[in-house]
Amino acid sequence: MKKICFFLVFIGFMFMGSAREARAGETSLAGYLTYWDGTDTRGKGIGGTGGGIKLRKHLLGIFSADIRGGYIDFDDIDTTVIPVEATIMVGIPLLLEPYVGVGAGYYAIDSDLKYDNGFGTYGLIGVQFNLFVVGAMAEVRYNTTNISLNNEDLMDGLSANVGLMLKW
Repeated sequence: MKKICFFLVFIGFMFMGSAREARAGETSLAGYLTYWDGTDTRGKGIGGTGGGIKLRKHLLGIFSADIRGGYIDFDDIDTTVIPVEATIMVGIPLLLEPYVGVGAGYYAIDSDLKYDNGFGTYGLIGVQFNLFVVGAMAEVRYNTTNISLNNEDLMDGLSANVGLMLKW
């Protein structure tokens, strides 16, 4: 029984310490890999891969915000997307911090097809592993954009991000 009590107290202190560290490490910079699943004009799935960086700032306890920039290459349709985005999130700052958020972005398109640059919004759910001054993150997003060809949305769909971070 003593071992179980000691273990539970130890785990409790670890979570309290990590929550303090998560709030005290007010800012984080993460590099991430991304996969974006969209559709083409025939309804066929297209996939884009790339990466990005995000700068996240913890605001008031459970609230945080970030800005992101990235580069996503859709080989299937010979198109490159450069997103610039902002996100507002709510999370529980523990060692393993779950969070949800909403965001909006501007998407610069480089393509031989007749895409115009566009705007979009997204909702996300993720988890961040906080360990002193380093960490890791993983998230899933649902994206909606006004990027279309022949009145058919192309970049709407799920995306996933996985990355590492530095906190200060």
